Amino acid sequence: MTDIKYALRGITITQFATVFEPATDDIGLNVEIPIKTNYKEHSVAIGANIRFTENGNAFLIMEVFCHYVIEQECWRELSAEDTNDVKLPKRLINNLVAIAISTARGALCAKTENTPFSKFFLPVIMITPEKGEDLMIMKQSANEE
Repeated sequence: MTDIKYALRGITITQFATVFEPATDDIGLNVEIPIKTNYKEHSVAIGANIRFTENGNAFLIMEVFCHYVIEQECWRELSAEDTNDVKLPKRLINNLVAIAISTARGALCAKTENTPFSKFFLPVIMITPEKGEDLMIMKQSANEE
């Protein structure tokens, strides 16, 4: 399958907190990519969990999810005949991760506007085709949204 049709169903900011204002310029950045799936709804949610740290302590915490639904015909074509499990290719997942990170970048700018935290930004993170793995969504998945 060359084109996988999907739609952005929604964006949620599941977490946003400023804990303290850092006193130094020794700032770290941690980014994690949580993924949630829902087989019945033909959907996947890709998140960006962002933590800015000073001396190992998180001072700005944020998590944003982009919720996607896969077109029914594409879902069927991606399903394995024997199990009906769905395999989303890593190139699609990499694109959705890039969108989630960009969405988090915009949310960070909006949430910190006119505050001392506005100087902290999420840099551009390149997602290369070699990174990541295909995502298997099991028909009886316990990891549903």
